[in-house]
Amino acid sequence: MATVAFTVKVDEEVRDKLQEAIQNSNMTAGEFVARLIGSYQTAQARETVAQVKELEQLRHHLGRVEEIYISLVKGAQDRQEADAERIARAEAEAQAAKAEAHEKEKQAAAAIESANERVQQAEAQAALLREQTARELAEMKEALERAENAREQSNRLASLAEQAAAAADARAKNLEEQAALATAYRQERDSLAQQLKQAQEALARAAERAELDKEKAVVAAQREMMKEIRELQEALVRCREEKAVLEVELARFKNSTHNAK
Repeated sequence: MATVAFTVKVDEEVRDKLQEAIQNSNMTAGEFVARLIGSYQTAQARETVAQVKELEQLRHHLGRVEEIYISLVKGAQDRQEADAERIARAEAEAQAAKAEAHEKEKQAAAAIESANERVQQAEAQAALLREQTARELAEMKEALERAENAREQSNRLASLAEQAAAAADARAKNLEEQAALATAYRQERDSLAQQLKQAQEALARAAERAELDKEKAVVAAQREMMKEIRELQEALVRCREEKAVLEVELARFKNSTHNAK
């Protein structure tokens, strides 16, 4: 059967209800109108047989069934819409949770990688520190050995200086006639003794500093001892020179005395 267009004017509220009913029925507008006409015709037929009690009861039961069916359909639609909304919300939450978990996973991986890098750096620094510490300990040990050797050498030089000072003192007593030279010699001896005392004090200070800061004390002690050794060596040289001068003067004195006799 051919289809034709049909237009009718109704209230806006009626039009909205009609459009909603057609949309909910999952039928086309023509099919819905045909169903509506069928329902109307059925209602008309019911009116014609309204006198029949059985048909009235049947109509009552059919209306009740229709109401129950409509209620069930509407409830099912409401549940379907609610389920669809819950499903959409659950999917959105699942997507958000998945994105958050992925982001946390990335952050955790980055944190682990950063921690591994820090651990490697710390291990490398610890190895370097151990190597530097071992090297510094070895250097300090060598410096202490050198300081000990220098101290022994300084003690030997000091002993020689004391012996030289004692010999000079004895010569000064035997050469009282050479008062001026003897006075100068005693001054030299006193200076040498003072230098020896200073050397001993420097050695004591160096030993105390070595307990507090071995490396600095060793360096300072080495410098001080080298300086004192040079001074002692210079003093010994002067003593030898003075001894030679005194021996020459003594020889001259003896010769002059012998000639006078």
